[in-house]
Amino acid sequence: MSQAPSATLLLVVATETAMRLRLDWLEKAGYRVSPACSLKDVEQACHNHAFDIVLVADGVEPKMKKAIAFAVRHYLPNAPILQMGRTRPDIDGNSFVTVDSREGVLRSVLKILRHDPIRPAAL
Repeated sequence: MSQAPSATLLLVVATETAMRLRLDWLEKAGYRVSPACSLKDVEQACHNHAFDIVLVADGVEPKMKKAIAFAVRHYLPNAPILQMGRTRPDIDGNSFVTVDSREGVLRSVLKILRHDPIRPAAL
């Protein structure tokens, strides 16, 4: 799998354990990753940085996902959101879904970054 140019990702998860695992996957693949565990973390990160992709773990509550998407869209209206562990998106707009495995997440991130012809919610 060819590596995309260096990218900055926002990783939104519900637990510290989930964060450590996915952070490890993404950093070993060469991405710069900012973790967030709350809406406040997301708002601060989006206010201070531009992200190429926002990743949201399935463990994040549906209402929180919608609030996170609203915050992301406010600060970064064109940033794609990749929902891990979903078959259908909880978030509208430029949103994609992928299985929550190391290979699935890394493959989906790369496809989005390369602007491969993909349908939203179909990774």
